[in-house]
This record gives sequence, C-alpha cells and structure tokens, in this order.
Amino acid sequence: MANQHHIDISIKASYYSLNELTEKTERVWLIFHGYGQLAEFFIKKFEDLDPEKNFIIAPQGLSKYYLGGVYGRVGASWMTKEDRLSEIDNQYSYIDTVLSRYDLSKKKLNYFGFSQGTATMGRYAAHAQQPFDQMIIWAGTFPPDTNPEDWKYLKGHEGIHYYTSKEDIYFKDEMIPQQNEVVKKALGRAPELHWYEGGHRVIPTLLNSI
Repeated sequence: MANQHHIDISIKASYYSLNELTEKTERVWLIFHGYGQLAEFFIKKFEDLDPEKNFIIAPQGLSKYYLGGVYGRVGASWMTKEDRLSEIDNQYSYIDTVLSRYDLSKKKLNYFGFSQGTATMGRYAAHAQQPFDQMIIWAGTFPPDTNPEDWKYLKGHEGIHYYTSKEDIYFKDEMIPQQNEVVKKALGRAPELHWYEGGHRVIPTLLNSI
C-alpha cells in the first residue's frame, strides 16, 4: 500500500496590489478571486474605488491550469478535495506572508470573496483573527467548517454582507437560508442580504456602495 508523506519546502508565489498604502489610505481590501480566475485581472474590478482611500491586495490561488485543457488561457484554483488540509495550510502560510509586508494596524480591513474565493476568505479570516470592518460574501458560499471559537475576536460591529443574483447560474432559492445558518453559526449573526442584477460576476459599480 502506498504511503503519503508531506515535506516543507520554500516556493515563490505572486500576488497583486492596486494603489499605494499611505497615511491617507482608509481601507485595505483583501480580495479573493473565483475559480479559474487570475488575481491580475480580478483586481481590475476594484479600479473605480478612490485610489487615495483604498488599497487592494489580491492573493492568487496557488494551483494554476489551462482553462481549455492543454493550452491557451490560464486560470487559478484555491484548492480541490485532493490533500485538502495541506492545501488549506499552504493558503494560510502564503497569505500570512503577503500580509506581513504591510502595516494594517491603523486601517479598516475589508474581506471580499467571490465565488470559490468566499470559502478561502472565510477560513483565512477565522485563522488570522485579524480585526476587520466588513466581510463581503459575493456569489459564493461561506465555509461550513470553521470553528465558532475562532471568531470570538469579533467585536459585533463588523458589517457582514451577502451579495447574490437570481440571474446567477449557480443560484438556488435554498441557498439563502443555508447561507444564513452557516454564517450565523460561525459569526453569531446572519449576513445582510443584497440582491444585484448581473449573474455570476462582480459588479464594479456596486463596490463604492460597500
């Protein structure tokens, strides 16, 4: 019988940022792209935010692949079911290292997760226990496997928002109560629900209203 082993290695991984982190920066956005996307292009959806007040950090899923099979456009994925726990640990280490490059102590932090990225965002927020101002779950599902004990650092004033669209090809009516239950179990309250038109995608014009 084959035995699985794990080793620690050092790798080089990329991430993207938008605007500059200065004394005038009010909000830092930590954004998580969806399945098959690249951070380089996903971050462009945040270009309309005031560049003086908003600094955006976009980590990228560590697994890249050809979207068309063996060549052509490339996308990234946060994880699969294969060796899942190791993949999650790698995500934590990677994002921890990204954030260690910045002093966020005096800035408002916004978590933003789209599609597959919402699960990575939720798990990372529970792991990091970094105080935040708002968490935006956009066209995705909050992870059901976080430990409520890991969310005790919350103060109760954080904005928890869930954006969804009935035009989304993945949308089902039962997702609303399911999402409410999962988020409430972890964070102690259900998210504020927002409907938008536009299907399974981020609507840049709505970001300024968050």
